[in-house]
Amino acid sequence: MSKQGSSQSEDLYGQAAGAIGGLVIVFGVLGAISDFLGLSLGVTAVLVVGLLVLLGYGAWRARRAIQKFLAPEAAKAAASQEAPAAEEAEEDEGPARDERLTEALVASSVIGKDQFIRADESVVTPLPHVLGSRYEFKVPVGRTYQHVAAKVGEVAGALGATRLRTQVERGELTERDVDMTVLAQPPFTNPFAPPSREMILAHEGIPFAHSMTGELVGIDDFTKGALFVAGMTQTGKSTLTIALITCAYIAYGPDIDLYLIEGKPGALVRFEKLAVRYEASSKTEVFDSMVCDLLKMQQKRYELDNEAMRARKPKPRHRQVVFIADEVADYYVSDGSNESKKKRASLVKNSSELVRKGLECGINVIMMTQRPSDRAVPVEVRDQFKRRICLYVSGKGSAEVALGSDYFKTQSPIHPALMDASIQGQGVYFDGVSSKLIRGIHFPDDFIWQVVDEVKARREQRIEAAIEAAPDTPLKRAIALMEARGVDFIRSTELGPELGIYESDPGQLGKELKEALGVSPKSTNQGRGYRLEVLKQAAASGP
Repeated sequence: MSKQGSSQSEDLYGQAAGAIGGLVIVFGVLGAISDFLGLSLGVTAVLVVGLLVLLGYGAWRARRAIQKFLAPEAAKAAASQEAPAAEEAEEDEGPARDERLTEALVASSVIGKDQFIRADESVVTPLPHVLGSRYEFKVPVGRTYQHVAAKVGEVAGALGATRLRTQVERGELTERDVDMTVLAQPPFTNPFAPPSREMILAHEGIPFAHSMTGELVGIDDFTKGALFVAGMTQTGKSTLTIALITCAYIAYGPDIDLYLIEGKPGALVRFEKLAVRYEASSKTEVFDSMVCDLLKMQQKRYELDNEAMRARKPKPRHRQVVFIADEVADYYVSDGSNESKKKRASLVKNSSELVRKGLECGINVIMMTQRPSDRAVPVEVRDQFKRRICLYVSGKGSAEVALGSDYFKTQSPIHPALMDASIQGQGVYFDGVSSKLIRGIHFPDDFIWQVVDEVKARREQRIEAAIEAAPDTPLKRAIALMEARGVDFIRSTELGPELGIYESDPGQLGKELKEALGVSPKSTNQGRGYRLEVLKQAAASGP
């Protein structure tokens, strides 16, 4: 027999012996109880079994009563244990997501793979004037609208759009709020209608263009920074400038003094009747003379401001002056000679100072060029412009000259070469901080002529009233003399004796007339002298 079989037999014998011993003990206990009670063994066994059954039933009833009493408290405890579990389950599932935006921002590395855009913090609205949508959403904590702006090209691609069709701006509430516009077609596919007078007056500032969604874009006023406009020929620089002047006269009325110069009679000649001085010349000397005249006005205004401060009086309110020069590259040309280099250096210094300091006394400068290059327009001049517009140019170098050498390091820059060159007046508007795609407002000529005639009529009424109320001066007497004679022009040699100036030397005569009238005589095909309109403007214009 094996050892395993032997062990099993021994276990069986041991269990049997234990059972026999247990029975012996039971019978022994029953015998003892039987002797104690004086009953037979069988009756004693029945009584003991019955007693044990009653004790078991009583224990069961007691247990049921205790469970019934404790049931509400147990239910509460179970509910309190289940609630955190439900909350944890809800937290694990999380709020609803905006799947499209989340996928696009994760794909473009704007947000991490473990982050998402909440659906309850995202709104998509169709645009009213163009095909496209405006996305307003909040990026996760740790991200701002700047992260979206820095990756706008990648985001546009993830949404199935292009960089030129996408624009990102900060929302109104926090740095995490993002306003993103995505067009369904290329910008300015369909031209926007020009604004009405009411729309221009309602705009906060002076509009001159439309944004790619149709809103008006402009400048707050002429004191916020000079404007530099660059672009290849026939790209719409004049469209922008004409819109700016037209809207400025609608917004300000006749209280703007224009100084205009262009290489040949062109777009700006529309406003010749309203200009204090209009020149169609590509000569550096003519441009320099206008710059110097405005520098003298600037110096005089600074002196008046200082006198007011010394007397503890408010600064005088200066009339707005706008100096617009088209194709300025022509005026900075040098033939390489020492004399030419000196003249250019002087012009660069003067024009740079005018742009830099003119704003503080109400003189704003707008320069335009179709040759945006370092050599064409000196960097000392360009760097003074805070606001810049670049229309279509073919290369990055030209764009950097027009918009600034650090432009492509700013947030969400727009490359002008991406624009459609066939769309006139389309350009990148850079205010020194952010970029915006715009298109200049195109006003019909009839509308422009109407504005010019209205402003001229209002100005003449104001001038006549100002001259009538002014004290007797040589300027007032000169105007009265020309009106009495019914002439629009008078030569210096005729006007001098009438004002008591008897001088045979033309140069000295011009100096004395300028000192008496405050206006320099000009050379014309009729000779050197004065136009009635110029003298009237001088009489009505403040400093």
